[in-house]
Amino acid sequence: MIVIVGETHDDILYFDSVLANRREDIVLNRYKISIGTIFSQDVLIVHELFTSVVSSAILTLILKQYNVYLVISVGRCMSITKPIKNGDIVVSKKVIDVNVDLTMFNDVAMAQIPGFERDFAVQNDILTYISQGLDRRLNVYYHSAIYLSTDNMSKEVTDALKERKAIFALENENIVIDHNSAGVALASYLQGVPFIVVKVAENNLSQVNNLETYSHVLSKYIDLGKAVISTINDIGRSDILEGTGE
Repeated sequence: MIVIVGETHDDILYFDSVLANRREDIVLNRYKISIGTIFSQDVLIVHELFTSVVSSAILTLILKQYNVYLVISVGRCMSITKPIKNGDIVVSKKVIDVNVDLTMFNDVAMAQIPGFERDFAVQNDILTYISQGLDRRLNVYYHSAIYLSTDNMSKEVTDALKERKAIFALENENIVIDHNSAGVALASYLQGVPFIVVKVAENNLSQVNNLETYSHVLSKYIDLGKAVISTINDIGRSDILEGTGE
């Protein structure tokens, strides 16, 4: 089964519209999940996972209950490097958890929880599948980037991340910020399941009332959705299981 994770209903609307053989369930009496098929692949869709804390908890429950071999996180992100513009599609090559700062401990890096990873790399074969869907089939330009994931998207936090971006990436690497990819990455890592984040960049994630900007981002969801379902069509279960060593 492939799991698609979104923050809002808009994030998963395209996938929800092409899901066949649908059935629905509720996790923890609140979080609605839709289960069905896309291109004969079993797919589970869940949204309202707004933060990394919620994403990690709910996704862990899902990964324990279902036989999942890939997690795809979709939605919006915010760019803090110039090449990425509003409406551009951004594919993760790595996710870094920047939710907490425990630098008071000598052996703990910024944002790293002791005993857990802070950096979560995406498997190369998953990147290849997504790249083929965007580039070769849809002829859609995309950016590869490092995702910095934080539950706090205040101006003070985003400004601090911009100032300290050299800690997380080389000078020529693209960086974006989002709310929940660290939780997705952590849950996937702990359960041994590959993951990838594919989102549309917005100038400022807090400007939900900017209808023109948000409408432009939503229009790009179609390209993102087509690329993801193309990936779903390409991926064979044996490919992923071989990559995870199962």
